[in-house]
Amino acid sequence: MGWFTDRSKSWEIKETVLLLGVIGIVSFLSLGVLTPFAVFFFGNRVRISHWLKVSFFISSIYLVFLILALFVFVAGENPVSILTLNYISFYIYVVYLSIYTPEYLQRLDLKNYINLEKNKEYSYHTIIKQMHDVRSDISNKTSFITNLNRFKRSIVSQCMIIEINEILRLIEVIGVNNLNVTEVILERHVSTIENVLTQYIELTTNYHQSKEVLDSIAKLEELIKYARIALENELSMIIESQVLSVDGEASVYLSVLKGRGFV
Repeated sequence: MGWFTDRSKSWEIKETVLLLGVIGIVSFLSLGVLTPFAVFFFGNRVRISHWLKVSFFISSIYLVFLILALFVFVAGENPVSILTLNYISFYIYVVYLSIYTPEYLQRLDLKNYINLEKNKEYSYHTIIKQMHDVRSDISNKTSFITNLNRFKRSIVSQCMIIEINEILRLIEVIGVNNLNVTEVILERHVSTIENVLTQYIELTTNYHQSKEVLDSIAKLEELIKYARIALENELSMIIESQVLSVDGEASVYLSVLKGRGFV
């Protein structure tokens, strides 16, 4: 978790350096004249327009001082005034945007979850908390099915796709019988299956297919096969348990009927 967002600190540092670095360089090289265009770009990323208004105001003031400094330079005076103006332009813009860096980072993160409206204020931590609450309400079954379908799109092997489709079918069948039982079963399998598929996709897409890599891929394929078999056995046990339960209820029911002379 970062200083201002739920993202990593490295992400915050990268985005902050990108923001202030580009603004600072443009300000330094153009004496602040072209900075509003750079500010517009970053402000538009997070739907903040008041940055542009302020930057144009600052730029217009510096433009006046720039013209005066150029007259001084043309008159043969020491160009220290231009260099000073250059530094001040760089300093003012960087300091100004540094004040709004937390808001910028938060809105930049929020745009991954919601459609930002121009100049509308958002409570970052409230929205993120709501997102976490929604995610926690999603059942393991729903999340697992979503992840399996996502994994499947990255897999080429038809054998693996068949295994994943069979796992998806088993999860659906188990879920029809008892949602609580499904959650318990998934607790035993979800983490392993997802980790195996993640490693499988990484090995098949990012590594040279050496003998060692191919052996590892084969082992992962075998693990998925065993996971599918385990789920089949779990389903068989559930069905057997339900059959026994029905048989028991039927026996009791018949005994009651016979005891009362109805049959």
